[in-house]
Amino acid sequence: MDYEVSYMDDTLDERIDEVLDEANEDSAKGETKNGPTGDPSESDSGTDDGIPERHVPSSTGAEDTIGHVLASEEIHVSRTDHQVNAFVRTNHRDELRLGAYVQIPYPDGESELFAVTDRLRYEPYTKFDDKTDTHNRINSQAALDEAEYVLVAELDPLSILQQSQNESFEQSVVDRVPKPNASVQLTRDEARLRTGLGIPSNGVFAGWLSVGGDPVEVDGQHVPYYLSNPGVGDDGDAPAVFRHTLVAGSTGKGKTQFTKNVLRQYVDGTRYRVEAHDSGEVRQKQLNVILFDPENEYAQMADDGKLRDGIRDRLMQHRIKYGGIDDLEVFVPNVSETQPPQLEQGSKELTIPFEIVQGRPQLLMPFDDSSAVTRGALTDCVSSYFNEFERDSDGWETDRSVGRPRYRDFIDYVDNEEDDLADEHEIGSNTMSAVKRRVDRPEFEAVFDGGTGLLPEISNELFREGRVSVIPTSHLRGRKDTLTVLSILSYVIDNKIQDFRVDPEVRNTPILLAVDEAHSYVSSPDTTQEEYVVERAHRTVKQGRKYQLGLCLVTQNPQDIDDDILTQINTNIFLGMKSRVVNNLPSVPKQFQQDLPTFDRGQAVVQAPDVEPVEVRGLSDCVTRH
Repeated sequence: MDYEVSYMDDTLDERIDEVLDEANEDSAKGETKNGPTGDPSESDSGTDDGIPERHVPSSTGAEDTIGHVLASEEIHVSRTDHQVNAFVRTNHRDELRLGAYVQIPYPDGESELFAVTDRLRYEPYTKFDDKTDTHNRINSQAALDEAEYVLVAELDPLSILQQSQNESFEQSVVDRVPKPNASVQLTRDEARLRTGLGIPSNGVFAGWLSVGGDPVEVDGQHVPYYLSNPGVGDDGDAPAVFRHTLVAGSTGKGKTQFTKNVLRQYVDGTRYRVEAHDSGEVRQKQLNVILFDPENEYAQMADDGKLRDGIRDRLMQHRIKYGGIDDLEVFVPNVSETQPPQLEQGSKELTIPFEIVQGRPQLLMPFDDSSAVTRGALTDCVSSYFNEFERDSDGWETDRSVGRPRYRDFIDYVDNEEDDLADEHEIGSNTMSAVKRRVDRPEFEAVFDGGTGLLPEISNELFREGRVSVIPTSHLRGRKDTLTVLSILSYVIDNKIQDFRVDPEVRNTPILLAVDEAHSYVSSPDTTQEEYVVERAHRTVKQGRKYQLGLCLVTQNPQDIDDDILTQINTNIFLGMKSRVVNNLPSVPKQFQQDLPTFDRGQAVVQAPDVEPVEVRGLSDCVTRH
């Protein structure tokens, strides 16, 4: 025991550093003499039998070699799980972060394993761990520190990279085990990162690829993260805009700024293929964005943002759109007994006409306590009213001078024709009384027919291609708010998926519906009214590309959004959220579930189609006014 103590008293950490220095010198000599892996068969002069030297993928530099694959522990890859652990050199311990990306060359010299650091742990160098008296005696004499431990990185292999002739890389599944003692290098090459993670080289900018909150740097430059969004003439799959997006985060985590920056990228002149519903003519049109704004924040996107000095050059370098949106219009819902918001920008009036209830009687059912008999009777009364109106006012849809259906006229119609309606549809007196109570409600009176700017009449302005139409709802509360938003959503969705009596401005224009506080409108339905809109949304989100309709849902309560809608959202952006929210949200990647509650403002996880879930850091500046 005295011998062991005297040996340790020679200071273990100094001895370890000496050994590592010698190993590094030998490694450097071997790489110079023999080749990048130290194998004589890779020497500059080739081999004695005339076999040409093997091509080795270009390295990120010897200084990025952080260690080697551990041979003392099992190494395996399988169809269900992998185990690849690496020894981390002493001088790289502080540099290696959880989530860092690494590469491990294979002996063929043409391919390498691409992996992410999934776990870091310390192990003692010697059999005397810190639970023994021997350790305490050594420590009292030698003041031992972390050098008496080995740092082991547990790696999660993501793919195998193969370098092609044009210096780019191709990705394949992990089907080969790395060799023991193979070098492990930090990946500091953008081509490797993009190929290994599946990140497109262009598209809609969503932030900087990051690890531990810090952007990954390659040659002093951040690596931009793009969402694939090909337009007409571009290669690629379905555009991200029609595969739907969720932006979720707690208050104070930068959710609105992040959303503004992403939405600004969609307003870039990209054209999408649209087939006219009446003629079948194929057209190329720009995106229209309908943006529901509950806090009067998005109308600011018409103005330039305050960007720091030098940031514009970086934005231009990476093709990131910035500056106010030229074609942005604000449409304020006209609802009686409310005070419209005071806006710096000019605005236009938007009125929900009662005529949109035709074919959508569920909009008059904001309750969950009615029977199927009552709902059927109400539907019959609505149908009878519109049928009679059309008989008496032939051509009203094209000639507004003959009048239009109105909510108050409908209420009078039900009162005056109560007996005839009861006889025609076999409605009992109690059921008719229930119908009359349910249709005569103050929120219907306030929302329908409130003023000018009737929705169908201004659709050419509201749904104009290339325009961002902001609809502020901060002046609305409760059922007035719900009825207004659900009426507009149902109008857009129905005109996208129906073939009869459609609004051509909606049907023939690619549209993105961006809904802030989305949990208030597309949650698991509690009423017939909500059920109708959510059911229609189910159909459209499944075929967004077909209907040229995308959803962007922004919320701090993603767990409240309808499950069927959530499962159809392909792009998920998770900013910092509370643990209870994360735990109730299955779509959060498991490797980030523990970290999300600790994320800073602007720090996010992005999960996009065919791309590995990664951490990104959003822009610290807003590209429009905020």
